[in-house]
Amino acid sequence: MIIERLEITNVRNIGSARIELDERVNLFVGPNGAGKTSALEAIHLLVRGRSFRTTRVEAVIQNGESGMTIGAQLRDERQGSTRLGYSRSRGGRIEVRRDGRPVRQISNVAALVPVQLFLPDLPELVFGSPAGRRQWLDWGAFHVKPGYFAVLRDYLRSLRSRNSVLRGGDLRTLEAWTAQVAELGESVAEARREYFERVQGHIRESLSALSPGLDVEMGYFEGWRAGNLAESLGQNLDRDVKLGATQAGPHRADVAIRCGEEAASTVLSRGQGKAVATAMRIGQARDLAKSGGGSLFLIDDLGAELDEGHSERLYALLEDMPCQIVATTTHGEAGEGLMKPGPRATFHVKQGNFEQAG
Repeated sequence: MIIERLEITNVRNIGSARIELDERVNLFVGPNGAGKTSALEAIHLLVRGRSFRTTRVEAVIQNGESGMTIGAQLRDERQGSTRLGYSRSRGGRIEVRRDGRPVRQISNVAALVPVQLFLPDLPELVFGSPAGRRQWLDWGAFHVKPGYFAVLRDYLRSLRSRNSVLRGGDLRTLEAWTAQVAELGESVAEARREYFERVQGHIRESLSALSPGLDVEMGYFEGWRAGNLAESLGQNLDRDVKLGATQAGPHRADVAIRCGEEAASTVLSRGQGKAVATAMRIGQARDLAKSGGGSLFLIDDLGAELDEGHSERLYALLEDMPCQIVATTTHGEAGEGLMKPGPRATFHVKQGNFEQAG
């Protein structure tokens, strides 16, 4: 689905804004602190239920206001139109609605609009901890494998319960929780493995187009070394009891990125890392497009850490994809390559106000 209209009230320095978005490319241009990134944050809150800038969502509410609201009109050629609404009070009350009816699980909204987030810290997908790469895997599996989110949720709940037993010292229920962790963990690992295998080709093609000559290899580590998860949990039991935490399982999974014999994080430049991370994100969107699904790209600080050649190749890749783009920049010329050809919209942003150019 694409976002046709966005309405924001009391989000950071945006007091009230109504933005009619283009179905393809939208560029927010303005100085730092104008409200450009806050608009992206509002979209992310609406679709994903959380901010990408802070874990304290109360901090997103404009100073002096009791709450914030975000609304959007969405459209899809097959599903028609739908209306989304998100509100949060400073006291913590959250309400999510679709066409006026309460939404119990934010995952139902996230499934409507697959969001690919491009922030200045995007290279951390390569250079950062395995947690970010697990989230990358989970994003893909969630959007292409029905029921995956529920299995992952149940696994994490069982894992927390097993860890609680390990820390508590009363091990009478440990065997039951271990069996549940093993069964659910195998299902999570299998879904991630299948997804990783299907998306690899798209990543390679995207990286080849973005950065010809940059050669990296990727491998999936499921979170334990050998055998099935039940066997690994049994072998690690004494260590788990000693440490009070489960040492094997999908919560330890990773995507290993290498350049020859070396970890990519130790040999790639920051710009090369961003190219690899960009290919990973675009590869996901290309895979989703094969199933008829479009993605929403939220790009903050367009062109950062990519030279002109890389930027032009990125724009060419995006041009060939069924996607909607909302990007920010402090300099309008940074988006010139993204803005042509075809219908586009540019908005000048100043002190939380959005004015469409032309």
